[in-house]
Amino acid sequence: MFTIKRKIIFSNLAVVIIASALIAIPVIKMQTASIEENVTDNANAQVSQATAKINSFLLKPMTIVNDMAVFVGSHEIEKEETQNAFDDAIKGDSALYSLYFADTVAMKDGGFVYSNDKWEPDSDYDKSSREWYQKGIKSTSPVVTEPYVDADTKQPVTTVARVAHKNGSVFGVVALDILLGDLTELISDTKLSKSGESFILDVNGNYLTNPDSNKILSSNFYSDFSGMADFKNQISVGRTFISLNAKGGKYFVAQKISDVTGWTFVSVGPARELTEQLRNGIMLILILLAVVLALSIFAAFGVSLPIIKPIRTVDVAVNEIASGNADLTKRIKISTKDEIGSMVGGFNKFVEKLQDIVSQIKNSRDELGYAESDLQDSVQEVSTSIDQIITNINSVGDQMSAQASAVSQTSAAVAQIAENINSLEKMIENQSRGVSQASSAVEEMIGNISSVNGSVARMASTFDQLSQNAETGVEQQKKVEEQIQSVSEQSKALQDANKAIEDVASQTNLLAMNAAIEAAHAGEAGKGFAVVADEIRKLSETSAVQSKKISAELTKISATISAVVDSSKLSSHSFKEVNEQIMSTDQLVRQIRAAMEEQQVGSQQIVDSLKVMNDGTSEVRVAGHEMAEGNRLILDEIHNLQESTVVIKESVNEMSNGAEEIRKTGNKLSEISNKMQKSVLAIGDEIDLFKS
Repeated sequence: MFTIKRKIIFSNLAVVIIASALIAIPVIKMQTASIEENVTDNANAQVSQATAKINSFLLKPMTIVNDMAVFVGSHEIEKEETQNAFDDAIKGDSALYSLYFADTVAMKDGGFVYSNDKWEPDSDYDKSSREWYQKGIKSTSPVVTEPYVDADTKQPVTTVARVAHKNGSVFGVVALDILLGDLTELISDTKLSKSGESFILDVNGNYLTNPDSNKILSSNFYSDFSGMADFKNQISVGRTFISLNAKGGKYFVAQKISDVTGWTFVSVGPARELTEQLRNGIMLILILLAVVLALSIFAAFGVSLPIIKPIRTVDVAVNEIASGNADLTKRIKISTKDEIGSMVGGFNKFVEKLQDIVSQIKNSRDELGYAESDLQDSVQEVSTSIDQIITNINSVGDQMSAQASAVSQTSAAVAQIAENINSLEKMIENQSRGVSQASSAVEEMIGNISSVNGSVARMASTFDQLSQNAETGVEQQKKVEEQIQSVSEQSKALQDANKAIEDVASQTNLLAMNAAIEAAHAGEAGKGFAVVADEIRKLSETSAVQSKKISAELTKISATISAVVDSSKLSSHSFKEVNEQIMSTDQLVRQIRAAMEEQQVGSQQIVDSLKVMNDGTSEVRVAGHEMAEGNRLILDEIHNLQESTVVIKESVNEMSNGAEEIRKTGNKLSEISNKMQKSVLAIGDEIDLFKS
């Protein structure tokens, strides 16, 4: 259980913590935002400065290439003059390694390459296969090739190239090789943090600059820093990409230098070095919060002690009163004039009031004792009177029960008689209804028999017609079979004719071939005959093809005719069976007709007997109805007597229940009187514990 002292201390701590949080959180957020903004601004400035240096580094060779392309396109090219002009253009800049021009003619066909270092290529040198030539010949502005390691200098080199036009036509390509070794020193001082590193990458992510020269163009930045590969697609020209919390606890800053080169400037390093100032600020705030909490704890203890002491005094006094042996004459001394002093004064007034109440309760206890004794005597007298009333009511109730039982027996007997009469009346009614229904059914049966006789006569007539039609069908079916057989024989004749046509086509084809051979032997004179022979051969081939198709169709027709013949035989057999079944069914119909005529005579005799029975049933039903009416009047009178008896019995029962309730109430009053007596004694014992 938390005491007031603990509550005061904890509430003070809670207020201090909340207030500190409300102050510290916005300060930390503001400082974080400020530091992140400073880091971002610094990164943008550093990256912009580095990309400007690199673009400036490339600007001079691009300008030289543009100027030399104009030069070779506007002058008559002479080897020595051109070589001297190239040498003067790059003199004094150690990064510009070699400036040269190549025309569009292959070396083996008289083409040339003029260079400032007077390099003479071999006759099998294929300039058109070089990257600088392939890119330069397609572009009127300088393009930059993929960096490579030069075989002579062992340094990374890239080439700037562009096309040169003369008299509106492509004349050749001007190219300038640049040593990239100076790039490492160019960006060496570009760092975002003390341990940070900066690199220039080619379009594939390989190092163009690295303090470790063995890694240049041989190692890939995104392989060394695998966590940065996810950002590769987010790097663009003119916009610095910044991630202050990349994988491995590092920061990553990058920007694409230009679309011409495809190079990228990147800078990486430990992220903690960028946020060191922020961590120091947060640590200072946390230390200040700890000091404030410690001071608030001491202050809470100092404030709680003067408050708790008078409260403990009141607590002791209240527990003495609650112990049961309280002295209500005692009072607590007031030593302060604050809220606690007011509370003590209120407690003293409460005890004084309680002392007066206890005195009054003691006086009332004695008066309750006398009243309880009188109540007990009155309850005893009422209980005796109620018992006498209940005895008399029970006697009357027994007599009414006997009378109700006798009336119920009489009513049951009369009801049984009425039920028997009703049953008899229903039996007579059912008998009459049954006779009427039987009469109607027999008359309907006679009508149905007449209808059946008519239907049977029509069926007999129909069967005669069917028999004649079946015989006609059999005769027609025989004629169809004969016609189908004739068609089958004609089909065979057609097949024989088609076979003859096929043989003629074969012989014609053979004759056409022989004619063609003879026409060939005849030479120029037989050309016309050869044409005729070829046409005859084609006609023969066409006839043979058509003959085969006709043969196939005749075969299908023959198969179909055979199937029709089989079906016709089955149909003829079915006609015969139908005729036989019709004859058999006609005999059965005639037998049914004779039986139905005999049934009609017997049904008429049954109708006459049912009419006599129906007349007798009507007389019995009238007599039964009169008997039921007389019995119903007797039963109504007995029901009235029974209802009166029930009403009287219910009234007696209600009187008995009321008397019983009165007796229960008397018993409860007696119990209440006893409880009151005990309660008064218990109150007296408790009140005697207080000293008033």
